[in-house]
Amino acid sequence: MKWPAGGLVMLGAVLVQVTWASRIEVAGAFPNIVLLAVIALTWTAGIRTGLVWACAGGLMLDLTAPGPLGPHALALLAGTYLTGFWARNLDRRNFLYPAVAAGVSTVAYSLVLVAADRMLGLPVPSMALAFQLIIAAAAYNALLMPLALLPLRRRHAFTRPEPQAQ
Repeated sequence: MKWPAGGLVMLGAVLVQVTWASRIEVAGAFPNIVLLAVIALTWTAGIRTGLVWACAGGLMLDLTAPGPLGPHALALLAGTYLTGFWARNLDRRNFLYPAVAAGVSTVAYSLVLVAADRMLGLPVPSMALAFQLIIAAAAYNALLMPLALLPLRRRHAFTRPEPQAQ
C-alpha cells in the first residue's frame, strides 16, 4: 500500500474508531476498527506493512486518548506480530484464519493495553470486568474481520496476480 493511501486508511479508521464505533456496542464491547484495518493489511500485504501501519495507527489513537503516547501503538504492534506469524504459516485465502487471528490479536491488544495503563497509573476496570470486555471484543472483532478483508482482497486480486501452478 502506498504511503498516502495507507495514511488515509489509518486516519479514517482512527476517526471512525473514536467517533462512531462506540455507538455500535454489543455486550459492552465495540469493534476496534484500527486493529481490524491493521490485521487486514498484515494478512494481505505482509508483516512489515502491518507493523508500520500498526505503529502509525497506534500513535494516532494515542493522540486522541488521554495519557501518554505509546500504549495503543505497543498494543497494536503485539496484535500485528501475532497476526503476521499466523499469516506467514497459514493459507491466506481462507476467511476463518484471519477471523481467529483477529480474536487472538484482540486479546493480546487488550491485555497489553490494560497492563500498560495499570503500570502508568491510568484508570483500569476490575480484572473480572476487563476479561468480560476482552472476550466480547475478541468475538466482535472476529465476526467483523471477513468484512474488513473484502476490500483489500479485491484490491490485491487486481494488483497482484496469483502465482501459476506448475
